[in-house]
Amino acid sequence: MTDLLKPGETLDVLETFGFAVTRSPLTTVPKAEAHREMGTIRAGFGLGEPYVPLLYRDRGAPSVTEVTRKGDSDHPVFHTCAAQGWHTDGLLEDIGTIKTTLLYCVSPARRGGRTSLLNTGRVFGELRTEDPEAAGVLLRGTILGRRSTLPGVEREAVGPVFAGLGDGNYATRYGEGQVEHWYPGDAAERAALDRALRYFRTRRADPDVRVDLLLRPGECLIFRNDVLAHAREDFTDDPRHPRLLLRSLHTNAPELTP
Repeated sequence: MTDLLKPGETLDVLETFGFAVTRSPLTTVPKAEAHREMGTIRAGFGLGEPYVPLLYRDRGAPSVTEVTRKGDSDHPVFHTCAAQGWHTDGLLEDIGTIKTTLLYCVSPARRGGRTSLLNTGRVFGELRTEDPEAAGVLLRGTILGRRSTLPGVEREAVGPVFAGLGDGNYATRYGEGQVEHWYPGDAAERAALDRALRYFRTRRADPDVRVDLLLRPGECLIFRNDVLAHAREDFTDDPRHPRLLLRSLHTNAPELTP
């Protein structure tokens, strides 16, 4: 946990772990103040203006999304109390496009709603050592399609699960949920893909590659969406104070600005 007003400390944590959590100096944070503090974080780390994903550009979506239960929403998961499986933000974007996600807690759920982060790069590195054939399948450019589940929206983006960043690290679009569709070329590739996914399912429960976070009011999770996958557990709302998080997506990686 770092102070919202000390971005240098936060950046050190981000560069080490791929994520950090800042804390507001206020004990109670109204929604308008939460938006202002998110602006401070964006400015402090050179994130620029929030990015609106391709899937939502023709739907009048705001640049900062309210993650909360909405009875009139047509999204099958996002605006419900249901769990969200492992995924990266940016369903239709090319791998590595959305580098940073901000998730600011205005009001937590009565029960549940933890956010989980998975160090997919580390797991992939282990897989490359233990089963190079299985790891190689995840690098193929047409192995994974991510398909919209919004009613009436039939769009899909096909690409690899991992792609090299040129510095020994890998960008990811790993996920296993409702949107993933796999395209192995033959029986041998199907077998290799099954081994790869089985390996990830086994490893992703291990606390040495996973962290579970329950954000409190005034806390903002900053994480590298291009290198970490994330998930959410289901939750139960307090009807008087429903769970509300604010989310913004960014194509820049965090860095200190002058």
